Amino acid sequence: MEQMKEKFVRLLLGEDMTGSGKGVSSALALSNAITNLAASVFGRLNKLAPIPEEKKRKWRKEVNWLLSVTDNIVEFVPSQQIGKDGSNMEMC
Repeated sequence: MEQMKEKFVRLLLGEDMTGSGKGVSSALALSNAITNLAASVFGRLNKLAPIPEEKKRKWRKEVNWLLSVTDNIVEFVPSQQIGKDGSNMEMC
């Protein structure tokens, strides 16, 4: 369970566990995770053939878990506020 929590946090923070903002975007981290999942589940497909049910189940389970991260991704949009002294302030 702890590994899943850590993986979830890494995806949300763009693989930057320090919080310093030096990671990649959450979208890129998620894209990389899905690409890595596809490689681990399917490997190299040398011929056109039906995918075994076990691989389909693993893919669906893992990709649904990865996509659940998108429910928690937020975008900070700056807003303008006028201070008591009449100055304009940008709030994040």
